Amino acid sequence: MRMEKKLSDILNKYHSNKCTPEEIQSLETWFEEIARGQPGEEPDQQTIENMLAKIKRSPRFNASPQAKSALLKTLARRYRVAAASLVFLLVSVAVVYQYSRRPAEHTDRITSNDILPGGDKAILTLADGTSIALNDQQEGLISRQDGITISKNGQGMLVYVTEAPERAARYATNTLTTPRGGSHQIILPDGSKAWLNAASSLSYPLVFSKHERRVRMTGEVYFEIAKSSIKQSDGEKEPVPFFVETDKQTIQVLGTQFNVNSYTSYPTERTTLVEGKVKVIYRATGEYKFLSPNMQAQVADKIQVVKTDVTRNVAWKNGDFIFRNEPLADILQEVMRWYDVDIVCPEHLGKIRFNGMVSRKKPLSAIIQMIASTDKVELEVKERRITVR
Repeated sequence: MRMEKKLSDILNKYHSNKCTPEEIQSLETWFEEIARGQPGEEPDQQTIENMLAKIKRSPRFNASPQAKSALLKTLARRYRVAAASLVFLLVSVAVVYQYSRRPAEHTDRITSNDILPGGDKAILTLADGTSIALNDQQEGLISRQDGITISKNGQGMLVYVTEAPERAARYATNTLTTPRGGSHQIILPDGSKAWLNAASSLSYPLVFSKHERRVRMTGEVYFEIAKSSIKQSDGEKEPVPFFVETDKQTIQVLGTQFNVNSYTSYPTERTTLVEGKVKVIYRATGEYKFLSPNMQAQVADKIQVVKTDVTRNVAWKNGDFIFRNEPLADILQEVMRWYDVDIVCPEHLGKIRFNGMVSRKKPLSAIIQMIASTDKVELEVKERRITVR
């Protein structure tokens, strides 16, 4: 009953427009758990219906039918939840709309001393060893290297264009590196795209071979591989494969979208296929597996293929944190990398599992409140250190 009383109190405050950002975050977290059907301390069905009715009666919920309808469609498409999760969608609409209407000066006051999220930060290392801080670069030309131009487009992406392939150095490589608290996007010389998460790197040649395209990465990278082919002597076109190398595996693709997580803090390297087909090779033994969409290869001392939640695995690329029954230790690893903070968490508390969703654009306090609102652990933030108790 304590949880239900707490929910009821917050909903009363919501109705009168007195909710704090932390209380809004609590609503998001509670209803995420309800919608996902996860076990936990949830109110009974009658309480849920009463809360929903109270929100729907609120003048805030009905103030803008156009905005409400648009948000509802967006949420439904984004999370693809079943009709049984309509409660979560309706409450999320109310929560998002109410939060967006809060006066800016109040929000600024709440977050003025907060730790801001990561952003567009990366270092480009050229073939001659020159390092360029991309967050200091404006839109336009960054460098020219032997017939290759490197620029930054209007969306902040690093773009390679081959102007004179005959002059390009065949074996020269560049490396793009993101720090903790940074991410970046790149269009490679063949037109393929890559998104680098925090604390990641991607090394690639200025000019790909005619017969294969090969890059090497660390950390986490999402790829959209452009199709490429070469004309054979008999006039037929042969696809040019694309290879991604990590410490343990080689991923062979033609044209597809997939995510590779090779952070060394996890016991396995994980390749998640979004669309197309890939071949995952464990280099130590030569063992290989083929992946179809919505499957994940987990590589440790062998390859294991499992069905996976693609939305959760690529949430970072789409600007979100999504956690579904995940241990706190893993969640805090993501927090550490994105907010560039240090973590102190006892091993036994790191095993507690959580559900939730927070935008990566929100300050650190948002995800701290999401975790703390469950009453499972206490978190203290001092300077750039999070201590869990």
